[in-house]
Amino acid sequence: MEFYSPKSGVLSPKPCSIMKNSRRWIWTTFVMLLFFVAGSGIGGYTRWYAAQKSADARLALDAHYADMPPDAHHRYLNLPTDYTDASSKYFRAFYLLSPNFSPKGPVIFLLTDGQMELVYPGMEFSFFDKQLPGVSYVLIGHRGHYPTLFPEVYPNGKLDLGRAMRLYGSWQRVEDIERVRQDMVSANLLSSDGRIMIFGASGAGVLAQQYLHRYGEHVTRALLVTTGAPDLARTHGWTYARNFAEVDPKDAAFLTEIASRDGIRPSLAYMLFQLGREGRSGLAKIGKIVRGELNHNPVPYAWYELHPSLNWALSRAMLSLPNADAAKVRMYELIGSDLQSVKTSYGYDLPLYVWSMEMLWNFMHQHALLPNLQLDRNSYQGEVLVIAARDDVVFSPAIGKAIVSAYPKARFLLVRGGHRLEMDHEYQHSIRRAYFLHGLQSRDTMSLLDAPPF
Repeated sequence: MEFYSPKSGVLSPKPCSIMKNSRRWIWTTFVMLLFFVAGSGIGGYTRWYAAQKSADARLALDAHYADMPPDAHHRYLNLPTDYTDASSKYFRAFYLLSPNFSPKGPVIFLLTDGQMELVYPGMEFSFFDKQLPGVSYVLIGHRGHYPTLFPEVYPNGKLDLGRAMRLYGSWQRVEDIERVRQDMVSANLLSSDGRIMIFGASGAGVLAQQYLHRYGEHVTRALLVTTGAPDLARTHGWTYARNFAEVDPKDAAFLTEIASRDGIRPSLAYMLFQLGREGRSGLAKIGKIVRGELNHNPVPYAWYELHPSLNWALSRAMLSLPNADAAKVRMYELIGSDLQSVKTSYGYDLPLYVWSMEMLWNFMHQHALLPNLQLDRNSYQGEVLVIAARDDVVFSPAIGKAIVSAYPKARFLLVRGGHRLEMDHEYQHSIRRAYFLHGLQSRDTMSLLDAPPF
């Protein structure tokens, strides 16, 4: 066994027993810390867990949530649980209007994906205000997310996977979005032509493309940020997610060496994926972990696993709760085709797929039916701006360019940073505002597009 000396930069002998004892001590400390944290918060966690039990009832169609009474910015409407079944029951849905909302200017539907549980009663608008400062936007409560779980998905208290795929599926979600738009037209909350703009990031960018496929005539402009396209990826022979080697070839090669020696660990893959989404700072942390694992030094990995957001065991437990079923449905919609490919085995080059295969095992085992995500983009005549990030570990700039090529009036913009666009916030705000207020061809927008801060 060998040990890497950061001072000399060479490999030197290191006794196995010392490393084993070191790893054992670190894990003992880690377990003790977990028990301490769990013990100090056990009361709150118990109450939280009880709230996540499978749904056995839903809000009455004339009621509202106690922490969200209806007012000018919090609106309710009743929607079908299943748009493919005329006899299906309705559920109590809601949508929110931004604090500065005005129907006189452009109105942006800020879409959230099934993977992003961000809209709920009692929430604050500050996060969304930062995404779209100074413009009017709409947020829509998501079917399958708290507090709108469907009892029909849990007969006898257990998940019915077929019903979950059908009722929590993204095409149902597309119809929800359209019903909200129609409700706003009826309430005079949109301009006389009833047209909107759309903003979708990551998986919500795919949802935005799905809405454009069905209802593009109601959309003047769409902004798609750090997103992908399952159908276009298949057409080009790519995976939906980006290969890590494109972002960091050196560490990807080290990971391949680690995998050949120690096998593939979902916990490590999960940590790599989550850190990678942070951009350059996350990639630097990955470098420390990879070099530690390569040289049998458990300290970097153990340190970062203390972070709840990076701990696979904790995340897996949370993802096993009913409140996460809608998120898993959406993930399976987007990557299920890749996961089921019999010709491909996935390693650390696609860390998302490694831990997703474990999380979505029942979907794959039961051969859950995947939706048709083959989209017609050529017929959409509105404007599209696609923003890709150079260091995005989730989506390659190449798929962003492919999306642009598929729309008649589209522009591509490559920016610095990772999946979360953690760099150049002022520039990001300026380009979004200029685009939504003035369009692709305006002087303000063109000047910003032609001079990204590289």
